[in-house]
Amino acid sequence: MTVIVKAGWACAFAAGVLGLAVLAGGAAESLADDVADYTVIDGNVDPNTREGYTVYSRACMACHGPDGLGSSFAPSLIQAAERRSFEEFAQTIAEGREIQPGQVMPSFADDLYVMSNLVNVWSYLKARADGGLGRGRPGIIEDMQEDEES
Repeated sequence: MTVIVKAGWACAFAAGVLGLAVLAGGAAESLADDVADYTVIDGNVDPNTREGYTVYSRACMACHGPDGLGSSFAPSLIQAAERRSFEEFAQTIAEGREIQPGQVMPSFADDLYVMSNLVNVWSYLKARADGGLGRGRPGIIEDMQEDEES
């Protein structure tokens, strides 16, 4: 049995979705890199990390590939999660980014589904980047799934 738990302060991010512009402007202290909060047991994950996978699949996969490894026109988000902070990740999602002329990542600032799940997507990407979660659709840890349904 393989068990990996990385606990962060994901709940403290609750007010951050609306404050991203302030964070991007440098008016707030940098967020700790430990915003990722995930549990992986034998390839299954906690419900929030699974939701991160679902959001990634719906909003990011078309450009960044099925497992976050990148494509011919969008970079690997797994590598980005290894070298960037959550603050940089959130800023890029909210504001978009021009990678090179004619190659633009759109802003998701108006997409409430994506913006309200930034921490979950980050947790999914960090679980992949840290090596604790393999490719493909993760299942939900059975005990946690029951808690989620209660």
